[in-house]
Amino acid sequence: MNTADDQVLFAGAWDDGPGYPRPRSLQLGLEAAGFAVAWCREPGLGREKQALAHSPWRLPGVLWRQRAVRRRLVERLRAAVARRRPRCIVVPYPGHAVVEALRAAVDVPVVLDLFLSAYDTVVEDRELVRPGSLAAAWLQRLDTRACAAADLVLLDTPANAAYVAALTGLPATRFGWLPVGDPDAPPLATAPPAGEDGRLQLLFFGTGVPLHGLRVLLDAVAAVPGVVLTLVGGTAADRAHAATRLGSRLQLEPRFVDRERLQRLLQQSQLVAGVFGSSGKAQRVVPFKLVHALAAGRPVLTADTPAVAGWLEGSGALFTSPAGDAVALARQLAALAAAPARVAAAAAAARPAFDRHFAVPCLAQRWRQLLARLDHDRREAVA
Repeated sequence: MNTADDQVLFAGAWDDGPGYPRPRSLQLGLEAAGFAVAWCREPGLGREKQALAHSPWRLPGVLWRQRAVRRRLVERLRAAVARRRPRCIVVPYPGHAVVEALRAAVDVPVVLDLFLSAYDTVVEDRELVRPGSLAAAWLQRLDTRACAAADLVLLDTPANAAYVAALTGLPATRFGWLPVGDPDAPPLATAPPAGEDGRLQLLFFGTGVPLHGLRVLLDAVAAVPGVVLTLVGGTAADRAHAATRLGSRLQLEPRFVDRERLQRLLQQSQLVAGVFGSSGKAQRVVPFKLVHALAAGRPVLTADTPAVAGWLEGSGALFTSPAGDAVALARQLAALAAAPARVAAAAAAARPAFDRHFAVPCLAQRWRQLLARLDHDRREAVA
């Protein structure tokens, strides 16, 4: 068997391509840190995963049906490790269904990018299952078993890492964080356009999950005539509500656009709307949309949360408003619509903020720290 301290092997069943930036962000960070990345992958759940978000009771059956996927992955993983033993195995999100089998198959350190807790998403954020129910207990156990199978578990923020450590009851030392990135970030940001008829051009993109608090945003925009909203995504009910409340001040885009179209919409906007939900999850995350906006040179208006403040407070690229408060958000929007120079100054600070916190060199530096820690913990366990 050949040993390769400079190789990291991705193994799992994840979705790739448009709409799934996390695995590629992980890979770009590792490559920038000097590691070769190899893949041992089966196709992910694709659209079935989206259906699970609305029908979580189907999850046990889906996991059961993935037995064949696990068998194929184990066979391929053993063959890949026999050819060239990697420094570690990274299991990208979603890894709940496969990480235990992969951990048992080979004696190589395993890093699980949990990224999202199943319990947090279904029980606390989307409120599809009651806390204390058998389903909630099963989801908590699912998270716990997945995390227990890995040597290191990654979340996107320190707050999320602390939350999952407490949820699972596993040692905090098992958890780490790696920020979200934008693998398709443009090389340079462009200056925002002048407002049409002096009105503020605001962009929202997202699925409309509770975390986003889209209704809060729509009600706030409805109260401020000086704002025009471009809406990508949202639920069918959200989109109907937007059309009713905003009328001609709404530019309604499809529920999903490719990255090329999204980049054009970012270039046409002056300000990007973040998340406004009041769930615990909203307090702990730095959403992808915020990172996409900063990479494009656009400031963000979002809920005032500890996670966002921890990364970007003082950056000059961020405007905040209390979570879940449409009245306060409307006041902030009105103030920004009346101060275009203030919005333009924040736009100038946006790309530098991205480069300081979320660009590939930042991910590379964080990967070096994480893998050094993984090596240290393995040595301590053997000693």
